[in-house]
Amino acid sequence: MSDIFKPEKTIWKMKDGSFFEGSLAELPKSGASKVAVAGREISKEWLKEQGWKDASEKKAPAKKAPAKKSAPKKKVETKAVKPSEDK
Repeated sequence: MSDIFKPEKTIWKMKDGSFFEGSLAELPKSGASKVAVAGREISKEWLKEQGWKDASEKKAPAKKAPAKKSAPKKKVETKAVKPSEDK
């Protein structure tokens, strides 16, 4: 049999195919379809068919490369010419 679980938050499927977990008021865009209701049992197998990935199955985010330090900036020399007063 398939695994059945109760999601802690309502799961929504956005128009672009991405998923969002949260309440209706927190939706970033309108036009989302409710896939699972918080607190109600639902089959993980069916959710996977819809394209949803469980948070426990997601990969850990890749570590960012350390930022390279830029060379210290040199002071810019201004070579302004003073206007001559002899005219």
